[in-house]
Amino acid sequence: MKIRGPLVTLFAAAAVGTGMWFVNVVNDESAPVRIAERPAPARVAERSAPTTTTVKPPPAPAFPAKADYIGKIPTAAGTITLNVSVDGQQAVAYACDGKAVESWMRGSAANGAVRLASRDKTGRLDGRLVGDTVVGTLWIGKKSWDFAAPVAQLPAGTYVYEEAGVRSSWIVDSAGAVTGVLKAVDGSTKPAPELSTDGTSVIGGRTVSAVRIGAGTDA
Repeated sequence: MKIRGPLVTLFAAAAVGTGMWFVNVVNDESAPVRIAERPAPARVAERSAPTTTTVKPPPAPAFPAKADYIGKIPTAAGTITLNVSVDGQQAVAYACDGKAVESWMRGSAANGAVRLASRDKTGRLDGRLVGDTVVGTLWIGKKSWDFAAPVAQLPAGTYVYEEAGVRSSWIVDSAGAVTGVLKAVDGSTKPAPELSTDGTSVIGGRTVSAVRIGAGTDA
């Protein structure tokens, strides 16, 4: 029969095609399988440690080269007038009530603060400069008072006249009012004679001139 020839040819072609398909499959299975690489995770930006800012305290106020600060201190027995006189890094203070109480104190004036004491340690003053005013505490004996003494201008200040062991001391305040105490040779005290606006006083029938003192004066 003549049909056999085409059939053989058909089977042969099919066998070849199957063989080629098998080879391709084997080749594909032997090839390495590539896995898609995942992108590396993005790096998180490192945060720097917060910087600490040091806040410097404001500088302490400084006293002028020379200045007087005068204040009034109300007490149960009356009013004490206080004068703090600063000269460079030294200060002297005089406090009196115009009757019998008085105290002289000396010490330092530095970094806007004054620390003063009397020679007999019965008087003491601690103060600091706030603006143009010295504020603090005054001790005389066992008593103490808070005070505020604003800066004063000439002729305000402390004036002294001493003769034969008798000393008269006055404080002239910014309003021109005068408060003074006289200390006798025996240490007793009493109101000082009047002091005129020109700094003179009549003592023992004579007109004398008082001297305005400051931190550099040995009173």
